[in-house]
Amino acid sequence: MLKTLSLFLIPALMVVLVGCDSRPKVYPVTGTVTIKGTPAPEMTRVNFEPVSGGELAAGMVDATGGFTLYSGNEGRPGAVPGSYKVFLSPDASSDAYMTGKPSGVPGVPSAGPIPDDFLSAATSPLTVEVTEDENVIDVTIE
Repeated sequence: MLKTLSLFLIPALMVVLVGCDSRPKVYPVTGTVTIKGTPAPEMTRVNFEPVSGGELAAGMVDATGGFTLYSGNEGRPGAVPGSYKVFLSPDASSDAYMTGKPSGVPGVPSAGPIPDDFLSAATSPLTVEVTEDENVIDVTIE
């Protein structure tokens, strides 16, 4: 009887242990990106870089300036709670980035309407907080 019971308990315990997710829990993050009152160009990448290390969360801006964040290599919807530096990456295929100050690097688009200080986490003046809840974080650049 004990041998038969262990034949069922051991596989069940293994399924439970393997099914445990040791990754930090992520929470939904959505919002809009506007630059000088206008939605950011479609396909601009909005990046949330953790201030204290961890997984980068990023999303693509849609035609209305809206975005949804995804975390890590697996693309889990949301972000881990904490403080993040927000910066933007231009889309090389967008007409919006073919004008403006040239990047100076062949094959790399200009920043288009994105101010220079919002092109990297190191220079971004914007820090936001992701909480253990549904988060709506609007990125407004003047």
